[in-house]
This record gives sequence, structure tokens and C-alpha cells, in this order.
Amino acid sequence: MLYQCHCACCERVVEAGQKQCSHCGSHTIKSPYSFWMFCILACLAAVIVFKVVHVYLQDHQEMPVQQSLLDVLNQNNKSGR
Repeated sequence: MLYQCHCACCERVVEAGQKQCSHCGSHTIKSPYSFWMFCILACLAAVIVFKVVHVYLQDHQEMPVQQSLLDVLNQNNKSGR
């Protein structure tokens, strides 16, 4: 089964093997898969950008520094003098 293409000029159905439209003679034939390829590539690009941003944000997050009990006691000792 051959997929059906459309003429860009008159929108008539043209078989995949034809190089020109039999109705108007146009050589511009639109493939039915071009839109799907665009959608797939756009989704793939969006996923890649999302993942790169996610990894960037994960690597550049500041880790909170937890004070030890000894540091807290030393601060209290210095401020109490």
C-alpha cells in the first residue's frame, strides 16, 4: 500500500511515485510524513532542553551547610564573653 501525497498547488491526492501533479502540473508534492517528523523532532528537542536545564540546576544548587553542635557551642561561648 502506497501512502498518498498531496499537491501543494491544488491539494489533490497524488501517488507517492509521481513527480508532478496530473491535474495542474505542479512539481511541488507534499509528503504526509513531514508534519509528523517535525512534531517528533520538536518533542525530542524539548526533552533534551528540559533535561539539560534539569541537570544544570541540579549541579548548581547550593548545599546547605549544617552546623555541628561544637560550632554552635563555640559561637555561644564567643558571644557570651
